Amino acid sequence: MKQITPQQLSGKEGVHLFAARVLRAGLSFHETGALDAGIDGFIELRDPVTNEVRAQFIAAQLKTIQTLAEDTGETFAYRGTERDVDYWFQSNAPVILVVVHPPTGRIWWKSVQTYFEDPERRRQRKVVFDQAADLLAEDAVPRFVDLVAGFAKPGLVTPSSRVEERLETNLLRVAHPETVNVASTELSFSEIRQAMLRHQEYPPRDWIVHGGRIVTFRDLDDPLFEEVCDPGAADGIGTREWYGSDGDVTERQFVHLLGRCLWERTQERLVFNRPHRYHYFKADFRRGIERTIEYRSYQNNTQRKVVSAHGRSKQGGGPAYYRHTAFVPRFVRLGDAWYLAIEPTYHFTRDGWEEHPFGADRLATIKRFETNSNVRGHIGMWRAVLTDPGDLLQPDYPFLRFETVPSLVHPYGVPDDLWMRREDPEAREAQETNRDELLL
Repeated sequence: MKQITPQQLSGKEGVHLFAARVLRAGLSFHETGALDAGIDGFIELRDPVTNEVRAQFIAAQLKTIQTLAEDTGETFAYRGTERDVDYWFQSNAPVILVVVHPPTGRIWWKSVQTYFEDPERRRQRKVVFDQAADLLAEDAVPRFVDLVAGFAKPGLVTPSSRVEERLETNLLRVAHPETVNVASTELSFSEIRQAMLRHQEYPPRDWIVHGGRIVTFRDLDDPLFEEVCDPGAADGIGTREWYGSDGDVTERQFVHLLGRCLWERTQERLVFNRPHRYHYFKADFRRGIERTIEYRSYQNNTQRKVVSAHGRSKQGGGPAYYRHTAFVPRFVRLGDAWYLAIEPTYHFTRDGWEEHPFGADRLATIKRFETNSNVRGHIGMWRAVLTDPGDLLQPDYPFLRFETVPSLVHPYGVPDDLWMRREDPEAREAQETNRDELLL
């Protein structure tokens, strides 16, 4: 009497589960059928926009397993035969090993050729699956495309990776007063500063001097300026009219004035480093130098350590240095509007105040390991800090405000992990080893 074994039923169940999962991702699975010699079927790539197929396939070997071997809750293992591995490596198409677990309905996969590039792994024939990273989901489609592209001959076009990506800009729109005040003065910059100090212990910095004239958004009839220019002699000029009156000359003056206003607006929390032309977070000496801030980044409330201790000093046993989150400001004109471009960077100190002599070396190292997500996170933080409207204890600065620029949604994107797999293996290993220490 003919029989259908439990193993056959289990294997067929695994094929159906896998085919349904692939179908939901917009692809098709073609079974090899009864003549299976080590490949159970082929996934055919399909362009999700045009629906076109171009005979681009991934070979799949399915293993339906009721119990996961060496299951740690985070990983499990599958050991193939030597004949299996040799057979897979002879393929002229990429091969994936698929493990189907009917009790939970979960499916995992690995690229055989990629995983067994390591000779030691190939000798052991054991594949270790990460239960989170190797799970088959709809976001696996770009990775399938990447596998085929790796085998592709020159000129072969693979389907686009239709992964929606949100594009954030590093620009903030500048809002400034409509009128700027200008008055003639016979004093130099340092003389004006000294005159203001006689009226106020910490006078404002948001003014410039050029060609015998002082320019500011502040009221020049204020007693603070009585020794600087004649009362009633100031002229109020339309801001746009002023910075457009002498081409690049007045535009540079306006950028200078905006920079001084930015310095004044951020002075409570940030230090302006003149030699490097960037602003960085002050140390919190009341709580032990390190500083953490809370803010709303994009959609979520979060926090970030903006002054952090790193390493251990060889002399005293304390931290080797402190890293301060910083940014380089660049004011740019786009059409009729002005924007602040944020360039994230870092400042390094010995003790929260004195600049570290090897800060440039540390900055160069950290820039090598930063990814798009790191930069995006920093820009999100600076956006929140610079658009903060203030509160009753710290009123908003009246002469310069920033407004967020809406993000753009692009229908095509490439997941970061696909870019990372294209990197040099040694650089990728170094990045994975050192990223936490350098970037967190």
